[in-house]
Amino acid sequence: MKIYLCGNKPINMIEVKQAEQITNEVVEAFSRLIPQLDPKSGVPRKEDLEAIINTSNTYLFLAYNPNIVGTLTLAVVQTPSGTKAWIEDVVVDISARGQRVGESLLNHAVDFASGLDVSSINLTSNPARVAANNLYRKIGFELRDTNVYRITV
Repeated sequence: MKIYLCGNKPINMIEVKQAEQITNEVVEAFSRLIPQLDPKSGVPRKEDLEAIINTSNTYLFLAYNPNIVGTLTLAVVQTPSGTKAWIEDVVVDISARGQRVGESLLNHAVDFASGLDVSSINLTSNPARVAANNLYRKIGFELRDTNVYRITV
């Protein structure tokens, strides 16, 4: 559990846990959080979330304060050039933004991935998400000079 202090008073207690089972609370949290990340995305069903946590090298992290207020997915891939981690679908509930939930999730994921002997941890972010991009740089992520391409299938 991470506790952030302002002077001597606790201002925030965030606990980050790896999802090991998909409960109704987890399903409800995703039905609230995913539309905040991307209103065009469908809400994952319980079966979808169970498939994620049952896939090797894919980890779903949940931030509690005391209820689920954020999530992050970490995917680890082995390639000929090394083992890499990708952070995907970072979302913090609008009611909890500015309370270091995203920072807690990211620090937890970086620590976790470091223990998996990855050569790099990557993520993408829309440039319009100024606060998120500032947070990524604060944590130590560096902006790469690269293009990201997508084909929708």
